[in-house]
Amino acid sequence: MLSRLPRPVAVIFALLLLGMSIWCLTAKPPPIKVAKKGGYTDVHLYHDIAAAVAKGEPYHQAAAEMQRAHHYPLKPFFTMRLPTLNWLAVHFGWRGIQKIAVCLLFGGIFAWMVALEGSLHWSERVGAAVALFAGGSQIVDADLLALHEYLAGILLALALAGVFGWPRRWWWVLLPAAAALAVRELALPFVLLAAAFAVYDKRWQEVAGWAALLVAFGVVMMLHAQAVAPQLRPGDITSQGWHTAEGISAFLKAVIFTSVLQPLPLGLALLGALLPLVGWLAMPGRSGLFGSLLFAGYAIMISLFSRPDTFYWGAIVMPAYFIGFALLPRAFWQLTQAIRQAPSLGEPHPA
Repeated sequence: MLSRLPRPVAVIFALLLLGMSIWCLTAKPPPIKVAKKGGYTDVHLYHDIAAAVAKGEPYHQAAAEMQRAHHYPLKPFFTMRLPTLNWLAVHFGWRGIQKIAVCLLFGGIFAWMVALEGSLHWSERVGAAVALFAGGSQIVDADLLALHEYLAGILLALALAGVFGWPRRWWWVLLPAAAALAVRELALPFVLLAAAFAVYDKRWQEVAGWAALLVAFGVVMMLHAQAVAPQLRPGDITSQGWHTAEGISAFLKAVIFTSVLQPLPLGLALLGALLPLVGWLAMPGRSGLFGSLLFAGYAIMISLFSRPDTFYWGAIVMPAYFIGFALLPRAFWQLTQAIRQAPSLGEPHPA
């Protein structure tokens, strides 16, 4: 994609990238908001809800009581998570969910290695596999899997591999995408983008499949809202909203604090969180466009709507976002070629 940029646009992009890199290395963005040491966190909340449900308490009742007791908002209704992950925790335990996540991660790595055959050099495919493993390595901490975005992100990575390797077998992609959506509503942009591509390409059977998933999701959310409503009380807290518009630093920090970049000095970590987005712009083919738009869309969404205490949204792009690291040499080569191309002189005028 970068190699097709007109020369002036390529120069502007290179200057913008240079400026962003300098900003990353020198900026001091506002910190994320985490619980005090020993304080009550979202991880504690979801563990406690699962424990209450395991004892026989209905999910929505248990979630309402726990959120109320620990001063979490209950309005609007979607501040209470869908019960999918909770049910998995009750039936398999958190260690069981970790085993499921590990199997999905390694299945995703294998799927990506197959999907990228023929479109990337073998060294880039190996690099992509390593990057996927690094991007998903946070699941070694089973407690983190109580945050819904981690499991949903691994499922989306598997679905995205299907977009690359099996574009005509849309039903295959539908399955992990639907599972991700059932775990966390933040998977919705993937589904909407897949439906939009299907409409543009006039693949009407696939359009019907994605439309059916969206209808089912709407019905599930309606039932969820109806189940939450009887649990509400007049004094329940309303969410402070999702309109902080913290900018690109919100996305970069979300990536940092949900990945292996976290131990790095902040400047290097910010740059590390930015570079995969550049790499994705070099992914070839229409599927590469899909991936670039997907991650750019998530970057915009998190930049506009996340709060300092919702940094864990970054896990929704993990581990697939890190594939961009493997594509950085290709990206810089493409950008160099676009800048070095000779400007067109146009057609000579007839004498």
